Amino acid sequence: MDILHPMKAMWDCSVSNVVFPVLAGISLVILTTHLYHHFKGETHVPIRDTKRHNWKSSQLVGEATHCSICENLLNTRSYYCDCCGVAADPTCLKNADKTLKCKNLSIKEQPMKHHWIKGNLPAHEVLCHVCLDPCEEVGLTDWQCCWCLVTVHSHCMSKMAQICNLGRFRSLIVPPYCVEVTSHRTSISHRLLLSSIKSPGWPDWSPVIVVANCKSGSNEGDLVLSCFRRLLNPAQVVDLSRWPPQAALEWCQLLGPSLTRPAIVLVAGGDGTVGWVLNAIHKLKLKMEPVVGIVPLGTGNDLSRVLGWGSEHSVDTTGDQILENIQRALTVKLDRWQVDISPYNPLYRGHKQLLMYNYLSIGVDAQVTLDFHRTRESPFYLFSSRIFNKMLYLTFGTQQVVERRCQNLQDMLELYLDGERQQLPDIESVVVLNIPSWGAGVDLWSLLRQE
Repeated sequence: MDILHPMKAMWDCSVSNVVFPVLAGISLVILTTHLYHHFKGETHVPIRDTKRHNWKSSQLVGEATHCSICENLLNTRSYYCDCCGVAADPTCLKNADKTLKCKNLSIKEQPMKHHWIKGNLPAHEVLCHVCLDPCEEVGLTDWQCCWCLVTVHSHCMSKMAQICNLGRFRSLIVPPYCVEVTSHRTSISHRLLLSSIKSPGWPDWSPVIVVANCKSGSNEGDLVLSCFRRLLNPAQVVDLSRWPPQAALEWCQLLGPSLTRPAIVLVAGGDGTVGWVLNAIHKLKLKMEPVVGIVPLGTGNDLSRVLGWGSEHSVDTTGDQILENIQRALTVKLDRWQVDISPYNPLYRGHKQLLMYNYLSIGVDAQVTLDFHRTRESPFYLFSSRIFNKMLYLTFGTQQVVERRCQNLQDMLELYLDGERQQLPDIESVVVLNIPSWGAGVDLWSLLRQE
């Protein structure tokens, strides 16, 4: 038998009268905030606060370095800033953040002066900009500007000009005096956002935006990001593991009004990442679309192969060499295919439109790629390396050879070319190629000519 207690009825009534209006009010505030930012057009390009250095493990350097504070020779349990080159042992990190300035991403001073970092010069021979003799002493001797990378002896410093011209890669760099930032504060956080970019007025200015995931390619992505933070304005380097992909694309929108030549988006990743960037650029519909370069960190890298960026990235390839390749590179057109997928049953609403750059496949190789993709998305996928990925591809390919789930594909589809149905032999795959490279470097057209 149910008995209605008067206190419980009063409690239920008060809950409904208080909780629901509060929830409705919170929802309204959140919705209003989102609409405000949407219509205001606020940029979402976050940049690092340079009050602290961007510390990385010195194991990534592979060279003997000395602490910039205590000057002791550092062991493997030490750190270096991948933006400016300052190094420190664990006990000197806080002191280094307080006393040694990092590379400023945005300044108001113009013309810009050199930002000198003491010692720990590159292992290869570098020459003093004043006397042209080698700077070959190890340790915290001599100086290097972390922007133009000019080196100078300590005893030649008085003869060195103060103004920095950003060096041989200046046409690819966004000078810090061209960067304007805004401060976004909340009750629990504070961050800097990129608000606008001014042109330095150079006729050959074509800045590079580097896009990569630090976890890509056996963590090679982290090395790539670090080397470009040192060579460029660190704000030009976008780590997709920390910031949303929109951050890289909004760079292109901010640069648009100030450009007379196309910007360059350098994608460090595989074919999938490159395709995603090309799709996103296409959706932006910019008046001046950026050109795209590639640092191949994927498994197949077919697009990188045919465009001349190589089959895979070598750790021996320096950031200087990549930027030199960009300066010498020719811009070519790449076809973009629109693929319309319509359901066989007209009652089923499943029409899709996709964009294709490499190739479209139906059958055994598509099944292998799907199996690999599902494995990589699995929580049990713990190893990210090219060798491991190639072993996975080999495993799934061997499985298809044994199981032959795609045999007699000719009985499951109809192929039309120029409106005419084609008679198909016994097949297990149909591939539509846009580039002369398939399956990690196989040139099918060359094989056909040989036959």
